[in-house]
Order: sequence, then C-alpha cells, then structure tokens
Amino acid sequence: MVTAKRVSGLLVLFSSMSYAQTTPPNIASLESEAVERIALFANTLKSELGEAIQQGGLVAGIDVCQMKAPAIAESLSINGWKVARKSSKNRNPNNKPDGWEAEKIAELLDMLRNSESIENVTFSTTRDGQFRFAKAIKVAPVCLACHGEKISPEVKQALNNHYPNDLATGYKLGDLRGIFSVSKTLETP
Repeated sequence: MVTAKRVSGLLVLFSSMSYAQTTPPNIASLESEAVERIALFANTLKSELGEAIQQGGLVAGIDVCQMKAPAIAESLSINGWKVARKSSKNRNPNNKPDGWEAEKIAELLDMLRNSESIENVTFSTTRDGQFRFAKAIKVAPVCLACHGEKISPEVKQALNNHYPNDLATGYKLGDLRGIFSVSKTLETP
C-alpha cells in the first residue's frame, strides 16, 4: 500500500535527483583551478628549462622539453583534470589540437592579426560532460633559440634527432606558440 508519506518522500527524492542533474558546475571555481594548473605547469617547466640550459646549453633544454614537459603535464593531470600544450605548428605530434583547441588557436591568431592583445585572453566552455579551458602561449625571448627563424646548427641537429617532423620553427617574438589546454571531466550525479 502506498501512503501519502511515502509518495511525499519519493517526490522529494526525485525532485532532488532532478535538481542535482541540472545544477550547473561552478565555472568560476573550475576556471580558477585551470589557471592555477597552467601557472604551475608554466613555472615548473620554465624553471627546469632554465636550469638545464644553464648547466648543459640549449641541447640540454631540448631534452627537458621532450622528457620533462610531458611528465609535468601528467603530474598535473589528476582527479579528472588533463593538462596539455597544443599547437597547430606542433613539434611533438601528440600536441596536435583537437577541433575545439584548433578553433581557439584560430581565434587567437585572428586577434593578433587585428593587433589585439592576447595577453590575458582565456576561453572556457562546458559541453559533453567536460569543462574545457584554453590560454595563449606567446613566444618569449628564450623560445627563439629553438623555435625562432635563426637556429644554430647544433640545435637544429638536436631538434632533428628528437623531432624529425618538427613544425615548430620560424616564430618571432610575441607570436602565438600555441595554447595551454586544460580539461576536467565533470561528475555526473
């Protein structure tokens, strides 16, 4: 027998289930955590790269980018998060952008062509059960030694050894190198 109390309890249960399923994720909190992960990635990589270059020159820096950058990204890719660097002119084929990332790179390139600043531009969205976030990576002076228009023969040789299909050269200071891409799988109730 179904009592009024039981029906009322079921309605509350279904009502709370429906509410939980439609409650949007806290975007501001997700964006904040994405920015923190990007800063940690960038600062850790910059420190490791600077130390390697100081101790072993630019060729040692290439080793850091090849070996340690993916390890740093992986160490930050926990608890449903994924941290990566993506570029349409990738050095590592694993850093090729997906459709959303390619769209954001194209938007940033359009902004640069229109003389707009991309310094603090970020993109975020939630779709298909994922939060996505992107932030520009601009070419800094230290980047030019391995990504610029004039690369020493020693560095070219090391790049060819590590990345035979390298697309990531010919940049100028301030160019868009790519994006930091951060995603998180959203929990479903």
